[in-house]
Amino acid sequence: MASVFGRLFSCPTCIAMIAALLLIVFIYLFRGNRKKKVNEFPKKKFPAVDRDEYYDVAIVGAGPAGSTCGYFLGKAGIKTLLLEKKKFPRDKYCGDAVCKTAIEILDEMGLYEDLVATNKARVADNGGMVSPSGMSYIGRSKELLGRIPAAVAIKRTLLDEAIAKRAKEAGADLREEFAVENASLDHTTGLWTIKLENKEQEFKCRVLICADGATSKLATTLGIVSTPPSSQCSRAYVEGGTHKFKADGVVFWNRKLLPGYAALFKHPNDELNYCVYLIPGNPDVVPDDLPKWHEYIMKDDPFVSKALGKDFKIERMRAASLRLGGIPRSFDDHVIVVGDAAGMIDPMTGEGIHHAMEGGKMAAEFVRECLQHGNYDREVMEIWHQRWMEKFGNDYKWSMWICQLSYRFPILLDAATAAVLRKGDKFLARWADIMTGRVPKLNLLRPEFVIVITYELIVLSVKKLLGIKISPSGESSTKGTEAEKKEE
Repeated sequence: MASVFGRLFSCPTCIAMIAALLLIVFIYLFRGNRKKKVNEFPKKKFPAVDRDEYYDVAIVGAGPAGSTCGYFLGKAGIKTLLLEKKKFPRDKYCGDAVCKTAIEILDEMGLYEDLVATNKARVADNGGMVSPSGMSYIGRSKELLGRIPAAVAIKRTLLDEAIAKRAKEAGADLREEFAVENASLDHTTGLWTIKLENKEQEFKCRVLICADGATSKLATTLGIVSTPPSSQCSRAYVEGGTHKFKADGVVFWNRKLLPGYAALFKHPNDELNYCVYLIPGNPDVVPDDLPKWHEYIMKDDPFVSKALGKDFKIERMRAASLRLGGIPRSFDDHVIVVGDAAGMIDPMTGEGIHHAMEGGKMAAEFVRECLQHGNYDREVMEIWHQRWMEKFGNDYKWSMWICQLSYRFPILLDAATAAVLRKGDKFLARWADIMTGRVPKLNLLRPEFVIVITYELIVLSVKKLLGIKISPSGESSTKGTEAEKKEE
């Protein structure tokens, strides 16, 4: 036994795990907590301008972030312009999985139940993961979580239009097919002038919000965003009735793709979204190779290929850019950036919809405060950046760090899956909250996670040192296979 523990504590994985935990605790305990407030700054006065000549707020981009912001601003009675470059319904390529935080906001808007009732959204009841070594767990969550589920699958053609139209109903002035060319700020009047592509019409506003997606042409033109998106994801729909997938949603951690992953999410009418997310950190996995990895996982990953079957019908691959982990600065005089444009995408999972919607709601509250106080200087707008970073943005650095650990030590994901196997659906639900960024990654330091995952890590490490093969999914996933059998 002593020799086993001696070999165990010489294991790089265990040493890295302990060092990482100590580092996280140290940074968490000694981080600063000073929070500025809008009303700490002096009020400013601008020359009188006819109220009919400008909007309080103009939002460029009517995706989940922009439209959510437009909804809450319109509901608050703030004169809001919402500009969308395309005509709804229009597509957006992503995994289509909407997590619990976003569902709660949809419910607050009065949209959630209607989307489910009209068969536009499918509630995810049974779902789970497949680890790099092949261990798997498929659990159920509907009875556990109640009316608001862990996730729903809904196509972005449907979701984005529903939120944008609800923003319009709340009072936002939605303009479709209004592509923005650029914008300029008159510091004397304190008003932006927004110029459009292929249109002579111009708009003026007091506060400008860039919510125009990961590439963010406007924020780039204004000099706020200075780098291109850092990664990509793929999407392809699989025709219902042509595949063998029985669950509602499963994440597949293929060892070669780490720290990226593949996933299958089931839509209404049995249609599937097959997607691959490339996460930075693996030198052998680069964005330009997305088509290769999309094809490789679909055909050569044993678990994905089994789920799809031999006769599945799939559309051609679509790709989308990902700006992961937040941008260094999401503000300037009279302007803020929100959603994918601000990099509000978790680097570990590529999840961005719920952070976009949460960020949109937060942005509406922040801008309302600024309008009430009357100061929109850069120093004031910096508070916006501090707020969303404090709420969920600071968590991104832990996601990046965990990504690197999972790439270097895939056994950590095996241990997490083994822990879910041991603890069941309640543990999976709490794990999902952490992985999707609903709660901070620091929650992984709680005893309920540290003890069981560390135990499984030790067990798996000992098996590896002794040359014992890790059990495959079918042999170790008792609850998981039972859930799959019920679905079948």
